[in-house]
Amino acid sequence: MKDARRLAQQVKSLLPKVTAVLGGPHTKLAWRELLTEPWFDVILVGEGEQVFPVICHRLMASESIEELLGVVTRRNANEDFQLNHSLLPAADLNSLPFPEYDLFPKNVRESLRTNYPLVTARGCVYNCTYCSVPEISGKRFRKRHPKSVIEELKWAQKKYGTAHFEIIDDVFNLDIGRCKEICRSLIEANLGMGWSCPNGLRADRVDRELAEVMLKAGCRNVMIGVESADPDILKAVKKGECIEDIERGICIFKQAGIHVGGYFIIGLPGDSFKVQQRSVEFVKRTGIGAHFNMLVPYRGTQLWDWAKTNARFLCNPEDGLHFADDPDKVKIVIETDDFPASQRQQAYEMVHTQLGRFDMLIPPGLPQWQHRYRMLRLLWKYDRAQLPSYIFRQLSGKFRRMLGQLIRPAGKLMPTGRL
Repeated sequence: MKDARRLAQQVKSLLPKVTAVLGGPHTKLAWRELLTEPWFDVILVGEGEQVFPVICHRLMASESIEELLGVVTRRNANEDFQLNHSLLPAADLNSLPFPEYDLFPKNVRESLRTNYPLVTARGCVYNCTYCSVPEISGKRFRKRHPKSVIEELKWAQKKYGTAHFEIIDDVFNLDIGRCKEICRSLIEANLGMGWSCPNGLRADRVDRELAEVMLKAGCRNVMIGVESADPDILKAVKKGECIEDIERGICIFKQAGIHVGGYFIIGLPGDSFKVQQRSVEFVKRTGIGAHFNMLVPYRGTQLWDWAKTNARFLCNPEDGLHFADDPDKVKIVIETDDFPASQRQQAYEMVHTQLGRFDMLIPPGLPQWQHRYRMLRLLWKYDRAQLPSYIFRQLSGKFRRMLGQLIRPAGKLMPTGRL
């Protein structure tokens, strides 16, 4: 949102009379607040693929757009709009054209070879209190026909040389039968593509047959939305599945030969440092990869309402990131009396230290000695049992380098860099 605002400000400073239209997930949750900002002239609320071209044509022809569903301006904003904009029909996913990336920078187009983002469905029927997807995309699960999915992949393979794709649906495996049909279509099409599900699958919506056909169709990695290893927290956030369901799903995927990772959230209602320790134990017990993210309350969610009553906001939620390429960008958005910011920060450091994810804690680009010093401090504070092995690895590595330097000048008895 900050990037969009900054861009709109720059455009308005150069072209003050241009019409600036803002769309996307945030407009669905905060259209009233956004309309008060002077650099946005039109707020488009809802899925805009079909109505946005109409807006553009009408603006170019100097025609009115206020009566279009989903469009709100300062002229038509009133108490009825909240009702009216909900009439904007959700997109028919099978009728939408495939996404066009030709106007994107070269590095984006090149990335499509190895990470083509594929959407096969929108909407979510679940009631997780922390999630804004039902508010943004709707409670109805809208799905594309498997034939349309295969056609897009063939198109991407031909146009961009795509060899690997990522299914980024919010709940790809809600309809198990449809998932199997897509996988069988992939096998039949024989595209030779590998793929993954990085956006978090439901662990309770998988059976052995689905996992096996996913593997056969080219899937190698999946992420599971775990959130917490505490059953009371899962119940409080209305996750709709229990720890046993999650472990069972993980086992099914792993037995099929698919690598499994899990998403966890630090700071849900009822969370604590001890709860996060149990989550780390869960990760080690199940043998999955893990990403622990800092809680960011989203507008329009039940968790947002809970946070306004039970927590203190420490920064603008727009500044909050679940995870980032630089640890310094991860901010603690809220705190509570029973889980203050200091303990949330300690929990974040503890889980990543014990899982060896120092990349989530130490900024890139530091001098080597500073990097090692920070690692030693983290290990001393949160995982002293690993200190001896870490020190041994560092010393043995230094010894190998010294020995290599001694051997190479003496006739280069061994290939460079090998011992």
